[in-house]
Amino acid sequence: MTTDTINTEPAVDETAQMRLWHRVSQFLFREARLLDEWRLREWYDEMLTDDIRYLVPATDVRGEPADALGLIDDNAARLRQRIEQILNGEVWCENPRSRTNRMISNVEIVADRGTHLDVAANVVVYRFGHGRSDCYVGKFRLELAVEGESFRVRRRLVVLDHESLYEHGKLSIIL
Repeated sequence: MTTDTINTEPAVDETAQMRLWHRVSQFLFREARLLDEWRLREWYDEMLTDDIRYLVPATDVRGEPADALGLIDDNAARLRQRIEQILNGEVWCENPRSRTNRMISNVEIVADRGTHLDVAANVVVYRFGHGRSDCYVGKFRLELAVEGESFRVRRRLVVLDHESLYEHGKLSIIL
């Protein structure tokens, strides 16, 4: 075999896919940082579409959660209200605010639909406060609207792997 037949460079499509994956991963890492730093208004204004849908199905729902009662099912107005209540100290279990630390992994672009991407990722959110430490483990299913070189979240489905939230109590943070 000659060196002419060995190609060590990735194909153009593979390079483009790796760059897209990197951009999506960096977007998700920035989002995690904004949420961990409690920059919720900035997160809302810069990272979400006007028609955002934020869903967290009940932990005992298996399969498609579309028809099931969920823990959270927010549109843009309801999500903005949730953020204002958290930041204004109206949510007693976030006064004072918890400290959070998010770990995002296994980022995968499931489909590139041109105007938006379907993205899957695993997430672990650690929450500390009020003498407690909680760990939320789950999966993100995101629809990211393509906006120039960046993205905005149009749909955020967080499927928690817990059988119940009894030990955690309320979901008073944005997952």
